[in-house]
Amino acid sequence: MNSPQIFIGILILVHNAPEYVEITIRSLNEMTNSPPHEVIVLDNASGEETRRLLRSLHSEGLIDKLHFSETNTLFAGGNNLAASLASEDASHFLLLNSDVEVKNAAWLDRLVENHRRGATAYGIAQDPLRVDGYCLLVDADLYREYPLDEGHQWWWSVTKQQAQLLNSGCRVAGFYEHEEYLHHFGGKSGSAFASAKGMNVTRREVYAWFGGRKPVVLDNLPRLPLSQRLRALGRRAKWRFASWRRD
Repeated sequence: MNSPQIFIGILILVHNAPEYVEITIRSLNEMTNSPPHEVIVLDNASGEETRRLLRSLHSEGLIDKLHFSETNTLFAGGNNLAASLASEDASHFLLLNSDVEVKNAAWLDRLVENHRRGATAYGIAQDPLRVDGYCLLVDADLYREYPLDEGHQWWWSVTKQQAQLLNSGCRVAGFYEHEEYLHHFGGKSGSAFASAKGMNVTRREVYAWFGGRKPVVLDNLPRLPLSQRLRALGRRAKWRFASWRRD
């Protein structure tokens, strides 16, 4: 997808873990020349060490817009707020976790070139098949039409959003293998999500969101090892039991 009108609002949420935040912001700036973009950072009630770092990175010109929230708005609310701070000229939003390292200058161009109207990501999850949310490119007007559901404050919000995009006729696609371009450390912002709303979702509910539609895998999705398949079967059994009890 090539268009001179592309302008990406890169939305980064921060909650502590300053060493990983610095890796994210510095590698992003060192490795991103195109397409045109702005970096919007929303701090979710971090400690003073992290806030001090963010002020320093902002003064260096590595962050374009910096907002401090006095409460932890978590994933859904934080990204929705960050999106509202983006330029009206933004054609796309990129949801980018603050615990990643950009490793290749072609990382963002690759996402954009493979993007079709809807959402395109680095990262694939399974059962159900879905794209992950740590590096997710979405058309800005679609994000505004289908914002993250704050009734699901953590990862299910991005799952529900992509299901809505698929059901509206848009494409959702992702790369399983992306280590050459971007490394996701994962889970470095602590366990604040443990009290998030909307985490207790059954497998039946999640599959119903998708209505039989699936994202496109843009590379090769490997067959899960036996140990992971057994764990998935265990999760399915747990979800079925929870669904039976709720029904």
